Amino acid sequence: MDKNNIIGMTIIGITMGDPGGVGPEISILSCKYFIEKKNGNIKPLIFGSPEYIDFVNTSVIKSKLKVNSISPEIIHNEKDIARLYKNDCINVIDCSVETYKAVRFGVENSDYAKDTEKFILKAVEFAKSGKIKGITTAPINKDMMIKGGAMFPAHTELLAYITSAENYAMLFYSKKLITVLSTIHIPLKSVSGKITKNSLEKIINISCSSLKIDFGINNPHIAVLGLNPHAGENGKIGNEEIDIINPVIAKFKRDNFNIEGPFPSDSFYAKRYKNFDIVVSMYHDQALIPFKLLSFNYGVNVTIGLPIVRTSPVHGTAYEIAGKNIADEKSMVYSIMLASKIANNRMKWKEK
Repeated sequence: MDKNNIIGMTIIGITMGDPGGVGPEISILSCKYFIEKKNGNIKPLIFGSPEYIDFVNTSVIKSKLKVNSISPEIIHNEKDIARLYKNDCINVIDCSVETYKAVRFGVENSDYAKDTEKFILKAVEFAKSGKIKGITTAPINKDMMIKGGAMFPAHTELLAYITSAENYAMLFYSKKLITVLSTIHIPLKSVSGKITKNSLEKIINISCSSLKIDFGINNPHIAVLGLNPHAGENGKIGNEEIDIINPVIAKFKRDNFNIEGPFPSDSFYAKRYKNFDIVVSMYHDQALIPFKLLSFNYGVNVTIGLPIVRTSPVHGTAYEIAGKNIADEKSMVYSIMLASKIANNRMKWKEK
């Protein structure tokens, strides 16, 4: 096989992320990992600034790898990527408008918010048109995006908007635990009002569909957590379990789903979580505290319900270590691997 022939390989787009955070570092380190693997079929393709990727690569990581800059305007299909991709280089689709000489590590660089958003938009465009198999996004900072005038502060909402996805959810995957959020980035005081029978049914249905198509898990064993302490204690500490969660679980049981709950989340994570394929959580920290304790370096965030494959590491921009060459790329590498796995599983599902 010609070294530049990647037809049949899995091309995964990587968005560079916040230039002031660890995103560029873990993007480069992940590319380095797959380059050194040599026999792997995953081909990462960074969407970002070749200028900045080259600077971080040579000045921070001190790698001798060369950067291969590719203009998006000359990419019309996967064959064009095959022709221009260099297996022994860090390949970058040049989406940048700004010069990156003014970037400072470890702080918000709001001047680059629109460029950062453009990297995501271009990667999604490539994924939707079939030029790449999926995308893995490096972390961004919400405040930086808002101050810089981006359309959305976070990935999930932006991706849902630009792909016209109505039913989507944040799922977190590791070999130890799979959990999905019933609500995403909202204040804790708003959680109860956002959990309805309809919304919870949608989350469970989306999750089961994703487990079957994306992960090959048929008839998953589903755990549903309660919202209140002690799962409400039969209405003594809140009525959401009685009014909303219990009826939804009962409905799915009637439809022959393998589902249990609502469980008190504190005792559930002592041991019981190991008996389930997926845990349906009511709010962000109820899911993410145990997930990150169990799988911080190996966990992957997956946006399910989208027409494209999207994964990301579970950590943030990590400003405190940016530019110091101590960032751990494991979660990013696993995110790229999982994006490839999901893309291949979706392809097999379509062929059935």
